[in-house]
Amino acid sequence: MHPEVAAVLRQAQQLQSLMDDQLHKMNSQTFTATDEAKTVEVTLNGHQHLTGAFIEDGLLRLGAETVQQRLNEALQKATEAASASMEADRERIDAAVVEITSDTKDQG
Repeated sequence: MHPEVAAVLRQAQQLQSLMDDQLHKMNSQTFTATDEAKTVEVTLNGHQHLTGAFIEDGLLRLGAETVQQRLNEALQKATEAASASMEADRERIDAAVVEITSDTKDQG
C-alpha cells in the first residue's frame, strides 16, 4: 500500500475512534442538579434529554408556580453543566483533529 494512502487510512481510523468515544460519552454521561432549596432534582443525559426528576414530598402544596420555578432552576443548572461539558469536549475534539490532520501533513 502506498505510504500516503496508509497515512490517510490511519488518520480516518483515528478520527472515527475519536467520534466513537464521544458518542459513547454522550450515551453514558449524566448531569444532575437541584434547585437552591434542594427540593427538586433533575437528571439530563449526555444528549441533554430529561431522564429523571424528583420533587420533594409536600412541595406540590406550595402551588404549580413554585414547583415550576424550582424545576426550571434545577433544569437550568443541569443544562449549564451539560453545556460546559460539551464545550470542553468540542475544544478537546478540535485540538485532536488538528493534531491528527497535522500528523498527515508532516508525513507528506
